[in-house]
Amino acid sequence: MNHQGKILVVDDEPDIVETLEFALRRRGFQVRAARDGAEAMAMARRERPDLMLLDVMLPGMNGYEISRQLKESMTEEDEFPIVLLTARRVDSPERHEFVSTWSRADAVLYKPFALERLVGEIEQQLKSRAAAD
Repeated sequence: MNHQGKILVVDDEPDIVETLEFALRRRGFQVRAARDGAEAMAMARRERPDLMLLDVMLPGMNGYEISRQLKESMTEEDEFPIVLLTARRVDSPERHEFVSTWSRADAVLYKPFALERLVGEIEQQLKSRAAAD
């Protein structure tokens, strides 16, 4: 299966980045990785991905802030989906709504997640993006 989608993986844990890169490349995605907020912002603006997988807990700037800043600076033509990855479980529907609304992220996945679930979310986001275009 060859997707040809460009995925930007942002996580400061090398094991997670390595696992995601391997799994996504095997499924035909092009993968780039960033280790912190500043690098993520620069890469996302320089070489717009088709989708960003963004860890919440990062050195410097957290994923919520990165997502919000990127979404606020995107135009309709250069917009791409952002999927937040977090180990911090949200304990109420109100908190979940705040997190996804404030960050403006398109989806939130909680660690640990099954790779198939992650790939399913990526494919769904890319499909809805393509349908919107």
